[in-house]
Amino acid sequence: MTENNPLFQDPKNPQPPVSLPTPAFEDLEELSITRRPRPLPDVPETSALRKVATRLSKNPLTNLSEDARKAAAALQVEPERAALLVTAQQNGVSLLSEVAVPGGSLYVIECRAWTRMLFPLYQPRIAALSLAVPPPKLLDDNDTNGAMAQARCEFDSPKRLADLVRETVSATLNVPKADYSDSIMQRGVSEPLLVILVRTTFTDGSPSRVLPVVVDGISRLSSAAKTRTGKTIAGAADAVVEDLLRDPNSLRRAIRDEVAHYNSAYQRGLTDQVVRVGQAATVPVRLVVGARNGDTMEDSR
Repeated sequence: MTENNPLFQDPKNPQPPVSLPTPAFEDLEELSITRRPRPLPDVPETSALRKVATRLSKNPLTNLSEDARKAAAALQVEPERAALLVTAQQNGVSLLSEVAVPGGSLYVIECRAWTRMLFPLYQPRIAALSLAVPPPKLLDDNDTNGAMAQARCEFDSPKRLADLVRETVSATLNVPKADYSDSIMQRGVSEPLLVILVRTTFTDGSPSRVLPVVVDGISRLSSAAKTRTGKTIAGAADAVVEDLLRDPNSLRRAIRDEVAHYNSAYQRGLTDQVVRVGQAATVPVRLVVGARNGDTMEDSR
């Protein structure tokens, strides 16, 4: 992907249970919540997610690997809606949104994702900093038909990947005016994050994996982690890394437990922690599932 690709430009604009402190009504009133959090849906069953992955494979406008299709399905909060959007329509009308980029088009679905399943890699806002872990070079990921609508990158080890993610979250939140956690506490995340699927490989022989990576909206993602956990910047970064290092089934169980605790607590009234989880557990995303007309996912930095 070339340097002028807008995907990489700076945007313009076991898990412990949720604690249930005594309702801090004064604090909540001072916060002036403008959008009240709602009950969260249950984490979808695998059968519903499988439908999304299957329909992604059948749509001629999408071109993801099997692992990437599974990752795209796994992050869905509303898989029934996602399955509808990626279904090829008999009348030829596509329900995918088309985004024009240099050299071609990207096809995306507008959906809602579990925040804890999204991760950052490269952050333009901190590009001038001397990072302990250099940002990865994102390259095309290919199959026998050519470039796919996903990227690939390589690390020495999973620890190296974790160190970069931790540093990216921490450094982002320390940039002036990049911490939106107070705003998210008031009304959640309203502006969609742009997400691509990235296959990460490791030279130490560790198994490769496909990650949903935020390429526009890392400040919102990092701030949502800080909001949801109620921790310091360092604590929020550690929480993101903890989820990164979980296997997918463990992460799903952790989110399912958090949702169950949240919904039970929600029925008893708003507390600081209930508001935090309710406002930040899910985020709107624009998920790239297709690319056409010679468009690539290569970043030549």
